[in-house]
Amino acid sequence: MKKLTDLLKKISYREVINLVDRSISSISYDSRLVSSDTLFVAMQGTKVDAHSFIPDVIKQGCKTIVCEKVPDSYDDVTFIKVDSSRQALAEISHWWFDDPTRFMKMIGVTGTNGKTTTTYLIAQILERMGLKVGIIGTTGIFFLNRFYNATHTTPESFELCRIFKEMAANGVQCVVMEVSSHSLEQKRVFGIDFDLAVFTNLTHDHLDYHKNMENYASAKKILFDNLKPDAIAILQGDFEWAKFMVSHCQSRNISFVGRNNSNKYVIHNEKIMRNGISFQLSTNIFNLEINTSLLGKFNIDNSSLSVASCIELGYNPDDIVVAMKEVSPAEGRMSSIQLRTGAVGIVDYAHTPDALEKALLTCREILQSTRYSNSKLICVFGCGGDRDRSKRPKMGDIASQIADIVIITDDNPRTEDPANIRKEILDGIAEDNKSKVVEIAERAEAIRYAVNISRNEDIVLVAGKGHEKYQIIGQTRFHFDDLEQLKKM
Repeated sequence: MKKLTDLLKKISYREVINLVDRSISSISYDSRLVSSDTLFVAMQGTKVDAHSFIPDVIKQGCKTIVCEKVPDSYDDVTFIKVDSSRQALAEISHWWFDDPTRFMKMIGVTGTNGKTTTTYLIAQILERMGLKVGIIGTTGIFFLNRFYNATHTTPESFELCRIFKEMAANGVQCVVMEVSSHSLEQKRVFGIDFDLAVFTNLTHDHLDYHKNMENYASAKKILFDNLKPDAIAILQGDFEWAKFMVSHCQSRNISFVGRNNSNKYVIHNEKIMRNGISFQLSTNIFNLEINTSLLGKFNIDNSSLSVASCIELGYNPDDIVVAMKEVSPAEGRMSSIQLRTGAVGIVDYAHTPDALEKALLTCREILQSTRYSNSKLICVFGCGGDRDRSKRPKMGDIASQIADIVIITDDNPRTEDPANIRKEILDGIAEDNKSKVVEIAERAEAIRYAVNISRNEDIVLVAGKGHEKYQIIGQTRFHFDDLEQLKKM
């Protein structure tokens, strides 16, 4: 039980209406989970405005409500009026759980692609440096052999602070987390003093929500705008948005990583092999030879950002090089399996035009290293429903240009007509490339077809779902696992 008077010292608010002397036994932003001593936070979502539920929570006995719009007066109810309920929830959450992030080093990774792999790499390096590390992201929440599913890449602020509290109580010293554009704009990470922020890239995605690339970039930029002066910023400097990201950043330690010699950390002498990658990462002080079993050129970018991050945190570069030899990829990121036909099956989360292009080009580079000149690249993919429609034709065009055979299938159609989603993908494919395209609606059947037509030394890339263990059709979630399907083959 905590006191409202203590909370009011910790949050930004406009006014308090009615009694201040209230006790609080729980916090909720779900109107179905309130009681007489609950503090209810009314937030406006993308689909539902919880302010409309205020009369309902009052009927359920709730006496303390945080809101942006105060309803007609209820004499026995306390209203805390705020400018932003989402910011208030974040402030309340940090207070409720006793500011758990102050006990841990906080690392945030943002960008369209590469967030998951980069968080995993940084976490694995730091673990090999002797730290107890927690990971929060798309594939879930991991720390000290514990695992929790995550419904969002970056959970809501209350759930975040609850897990931070558990991590700190169990001795976690560092948290490496993916920070999505939605979470930044919706203030889910408000109040976290990040010690290190990483920017991977910015490419086409989530424009159904952000509307244009400028808004999308501005959302990502919030992470860097809020860095304290002694924090560290690491950015992929070859992307046009990198300098924009730090244009108002207060950090005194900003480092760019990339292939251009203007970057502090310069990537060169890259080698793409069937069993991994190698490259050199140089500054004006040292030249590191990095070798890892990760696949593809894009993992050179992810690895470089991870190595640079750990160096800037103060760890020995030679120890980091040794650690990189032992790292493993995140689940569903270029995960490979040998198929009965002699082909290699690869599952990857690529669900944006840029990510799909990088995954396909990586597979093409691997094929070029084989002794078989007639090896084929077979790609199975679809696009999710109720999400950004504008990327669908672009992904169709990319797949049909790079792959030898493309199988268009379903991928979490949700409440959209799956046939219409597939049509929008097919609309982006040039007439000259349509002869290499097959449409198979049922995803398991599409994967089966791809394996059956594959031959020795071919690659079957199944893209879009990666680590996901489900397929959402309508509003029902069914068990489905791309890697599991390939194993059946």
